[in-house]
Amino acid sequence: MKLYIAPGACSLAPHIALHELGIEHEIVPINLRKGEGQSPEHLARNPVGAVPVLETPDGRTLTEVLAILLYLAGQHPQAGWIPDDPVPLYERLSFVASELHKSFYPLFFGERIVSTPEAVAELAEAYRQRLRVRWSRVSQWLGEQPYLLGSFGPADIYLYVILTWWLKGIKQSLEDWPNLVQFGKRMEARSAVLAALEHEGLRPAFT
Repeated sequence: MKLYIAPGACSLAPHIALHELGIEHEIVPINLRKGEGQSPEHLARNPVGAVPVLETPDGRTLTEVLAILLYLAGQHPQAGWIPDDPVPLYERLSFVASELHKSFYPLFFGERIVSTPEAVAELAEAYRQRLRVRWSRVSQWLGEQPYLLGSFGPADIYLYVILTWWLKGIKQSLEDWPNLVQFGKRMEARSAVLAALEHEGLRPAFT
């Protein structure tokens, strides 16, 4: 398989999944800051110019983290990533994608939404508070379990990546949710997570 990524972006999640599942793969970095996402070649893969993009052995081209994680899980049922009752998995994956992931856009690119520094700062603070409410929801789901559904799976991978944005991208603390801190440390004890981080030139966020 071939996975197009931008180091540290949400594409880190399927990158980790490929390592976790032991799937032979090729990683192709796309420098979004230099406009490589808007090249004709990349736009042919993904018309919105984003990552991740996964090219599969059967000729599919898949985009979107949630879809790629579920595809990989479905292709490798031996991993047990899709439980007999998949609804909680879908709920948590959807929450990470829609309520967490997309809430970072105003924090990273507020100047593309509003036009003055004061408005950018106000927008960022509103979304930081929005995310704090959502971290509490995730913390409730996690409880004292090691992973979101008890056993490790794709929702944990996606959540881990978004948590690193909170810590390293906007430099906020998770001290109000100690179980999320322990979750992050647990994730960074996994060899697949460390392998993907090293490949992308990233340092662990929790350890």
